[in-house]
Amino acid sequence: MWQRRQDSCRGMTLAELMVVVAIIGILGSLLLSVVGGVRRSAVLTACLSNLRQVGMAAGMYADDHGGRYPASRNHGITDPDQSPAWFYRLPSYVDRPDTRGRNTVFQSPSYQWRDPEIFTNASPKSYKMNDALSRGGRRRHPTAMGIPDAHEVVLFANAVAGETGMGQWGHLVPSGVDFERHGGRTTVLFLDGHGSAAVREPEDGDARSVLHFASRRWRR
Repeated sequence: MWQRRQDSCRGMTLAELMVVVAIIGILGSLLLSVVGGVRRSAVLTACLSNLRQVGMAAGMYADDHGGRYPASRNHGITDPDQSPAWFYRLPSYVDRPDTRGRNTVFQSPSYQWRDPEIFTNASPKSYKMNDALSRGGRRRHPTAMGIPDAHEVVLFANAVAGETGMGQWGHLVPSGVDFERHGGRTTVLFLDGHGSAAVREPEDGDARSVLHFASRRWRR
């Protein structure tokens, strides 16, 4: 007697199809997470590279000016040709006319540059120079020479930027450090020339809880 052969190539049930769809969804979300993490890491690396180039420009300036860096701000001298400020003095060292615009070493790659709409001559700065370096006896042209803890003291850092107020400042104060562009971290260049990412934990206060803006020697 002939028996009917059972078809081994039966179709998938709805439950099985739903399981497959769920697995694909999970794998897709994991892939997106990995891709997102790689992208964030790449942006962070590019940001640190920018800061190191800014630091190299500052170092070349110092070599040309008796070991002294440019100032963090104008100090009342608004003429670009006379101002001691870094944002006027450093661009020429990297073949730039100024610090403005997208895709320059003077702008964080995580900062969404927009051409100023209200103040057309505004110059948003997403990197700023530690203002503590230009105060008091270190006014205008600070130097890192002889500072034993130069590896701890901020030179430049990722900072809030915009066409008004603090966003245009070239000098960095603790409240101006931006920890949002890199998801709770900020990129920092230190006086000794090395760069790293600093993390602010939820229990931390302002940037002074995370970064050193002054040398211990200055507090004596």
